[in-house]
This record gives sequence, structure tokens and C-alpha cells, in this order.
Amino acid sequence: MTVIDKILNEWSFRCHDGIVDLNDSKKVKILLEILEEDIDDDILNALIGSDDNAKSKILKYLKRVGDTNSNEGLEQQVTKLLQTRLGKSRNDIIEQVIFIADSKQFDLLEELKSYLENPTIGYNDLIENDNLDTLFASTKFPKEFIDKIIAIKGSAQPSLGMGEVALCVFLKNTYKSNKGDVVSDSNMIEIKGSGAKVMNADISVGSKAEIMNNPNFQKLVELYGSSMKGKTWVENIQSAYQGSDKTEYISIVNALLKDLYPFANIIVNDKDFTDALSFNKKIAAGIANEYLKDQDLLFFNPETNDYIYIKGYEDYVNKIYDGTLFAKKASDKIPRISY
Repeated sequence: MTVIDKILNEWSFRCHDGIVDLNDSKKVKILLEILEEDIDDDILNALIGSDDNAKSKILKYLKRVGDTNSNEGLEQQVTKLLQTRLGKSRNDIIEQVIFIADSKQFDLLEELKSYLENPTIGYNDLIENDNLDTLFASTKFPKEFIDKIIAIKGSAQPSLGMGEVALCVFLKNTYKSNKGDVVSDSNMIEIKGSGAKVMNADISVGSKAEIMNNPNFQKLVELYGSSMKGKTWVENIQSAYQGSDKTEYISIVNALLKDLYPFANIIVNDKDFTDALSFNKKIAAGIANEYLKDQDLLFFNPETNDYIYIKGYEDYVNKIYDGTLFAKKASDKIPRISY
């Protein structure tokens, strides 16, 4: 008779009806009592393997399930709390959060449950800070634990980037949205990293060939000698702005912009060619107009946990023109935004 057989026989003998059942909390408590009476290495190895972390985790689980003072195990309670924030379809992400909190390194699952029931930081704290470490410091969780939650991300749609899970876990009234990234106190927040494209989906990312083959771009090449050789198309358009008839030049450029961004309504004038970046800034601002009508932006640096919070379109444009955000000249149609 194996060790497992002996345990099952003893467990069955002590159950009033002779039937063992892991879904019955009273019967699981009996199993726990048996293990605690004779908890030698042979039994543990036979049941759960030789890994110390696994042993600790399963015994803790048995204790929770066998606790008659609770209707549900602690993990189930934390799961339900996280499902309201991350969505019921995000059980893979929720399991990661619970695994980290319940690990031997942290053992913070009870504390996490208490925090989720009564979070201490909110949206106003988010917009008043510029670093996730300082933002979450008042939660009293260890920085190492916070860093691991910040690092969680998921590729399933809608995707979760670094930092999004942490915002949903630690900010009150915050949850993962089906449309955007995160909603906090009714504010839709799109989270971007450096080099992001800030635009509506209807503005596709075109190739160099699309621009070069455009009739209005070809007209600029013919009349002003612009080309794509050695430069981005933006650099060529800016450098070619030297002819005597600047009115015609601007008219052709605006026709080209209408072709490239038919829904953005970008119209340049003489002032948009005063320096090397002004034309690019105008494009970056124009294609973000519709995109930022109903949502804010959070630019996040995963290497430092720093971030910049942008409150809507007007704030975005101001930060583009004051240099807080930098619109890099792209070889395709879309300027990449960094900070």
C-alpha cells in the first residue's frame, strides 16, 4: 500500500459518509488534520513533490479551504476583487498577480485583499505624480512587489502593456477598458511608450512608396526638386521650401496632406516651415485630434517607471510645441512621439 493509499484510507475512515471530497471544506479540514499529524517528507513528496515552495503553497491553500470561518478561500476572494478591475476574461493575468502576492518571497495575499477592498490612492494622485514608484509608495507594499506587478503584461486582446495591471490593482475606481487601456474615475487613459503613434485607426501607416507615388508629391519633385533620397519625406518637403512662389508650394503640400490624412484636416501655412521640426509638429498635432477627444494619454518609461500624464488634446499639443513631447520625423506617414 502506497503512502497516498494510506492517507486516502485514513481520510475516508474519518469522513462520516466514507467519501473523500476536495470541494467539501469540512472534509478538506479533516485531510489537513491528517497531514499535520504525520507530516513527514515521504507523505509530502508523494502528494506534492519535493519543491519547498510547492509544499508551502499547497499547505497554505489547504488551510484556507479548511477554514470554516470563511465562506471562500482567500485566493477566490482576491480573484473576484481583481476580476472587477481586470475583467473575468483575464484570469491568466489575475493568476500572475495572485502567484506573486502569495509567493514565499512576499506572502502578501491577505494584505492585497485588504488593499483591494479599501485602496488608498486614486486618479488625482496619478495626475499629480510622474513616477509609478512614488505613486504607489503610500500603499506600503514592498517596492520589489510593486515592480513585479508593474512588469506584468499580456498579449491577448485587448492587450495589456507594462504598468496597466499595476494601475488597475493599486488605483481605486480603476479598471481595464474594452475600448482603451484603463479607465480611472471615468477618465479613459491610453498608455503609450516612447516612439508611440498617436492617431486614430483610420490613419493607416503608409510606406515610402505610397508617398513617392502620390501625384502631389511628384508635383513637388518636378517643380521644386524634392526627392526621397537620403532624407525622410518630411525633411525633403521642409528643405525644398525655398522657391519664390511659396503660395503655390504650400497649396501643393496641403493637397498632399489631404491625400495622406483625409480625416485629419491638417492645413499648413508659412509659419509651419520656420524651423526643421515645425512641419512635423503640425502633422503630429493634426492626426491626434480625433484620437484624444475622449481620452487622455500616459507616456510611460518602463526602464525608470517615470511617466508623463497628458490631459486631453490641448495639453498634448502644448507639450508637442513646448518640447516636452518630441515628434520624431518618420520615414512613413506617422511621426513617432517620444519624451
